[in-house]
Amino acid sequence: MKLNLIFASVLLIPLLSTCTKFGKNVSVEGRVYNPITGEGIPNMPLKMYRIRTDVNIGGPPPDPKILKQTTTDETGFYKMEDLANAFKKVYVQLNEEDYYLIGPNTYPVKKGKKNRVDFEIVPAGHYKLVVNNVNCQGPGDTIIISQTDQFEVLPKIDRIITGCDSDGYYPYLFKMPMGTISTHYTVKRNGIVNSYSVTFEVLPGQDNVQTINY
Repeated sequence: MKLNLIFASVLLIPLLSTCTKFGKNVSVEGRVYNPITGEGIPNMPLKMYRIRTDVNIGGPPPDPKILKQTTTDETGFYKMEDLANAFKKVYVQLNEEDYYLIGPNTYPVKKGKKNRVDFEIVPAGHYKLVVNNVNCQGPGDTIIISQTDQFEVLPKIDRIITGCDSDGYYPYLFKMPMGTISTHYTVKRNGIVNSYSVTFEVLPGQDNVQTINY
């Protein structure tokens, strides 16, 4: 009986080793698409990489190793498969390039399962808001600005600027998804209060500068 168990174990070890060596225990697929139109976006680069977890605490971070790289097809679909051992964590990552990503660009991949990971991206441009007090009456001049956008990128807080020097409200261009920005602002000057509402369209692939002169 003992001899039979030993013989069975000897047969089992090569079998497991073969499955691990030649099998693919990491699989991920999904779509990269525009959530506004539902259309898939072709030729978007993705990669699947792994990171070691059996490293010394306090040591240098491990270098990721790229397992697979691919691009989306004409419908925005992608698929990657590879092999990774149990001591490494695996991730899938999208390079969104000139698009604005809705959500993370990197997700963990569970080994031994078919993973589905979709990415939502929209065309993007660069945006900047310039505010100029062109009729300053003194340090009591105040403008209160609130803005909203479709993807809630802009902060949901009122910005308050006082005095004459209000140039460069957003001094630098930053990536912004295409779409409409709604701006409401209130001007207080010499005891008089006036409120205004304007919209501004962010166009993809270009610098978009919105100016408020008050």
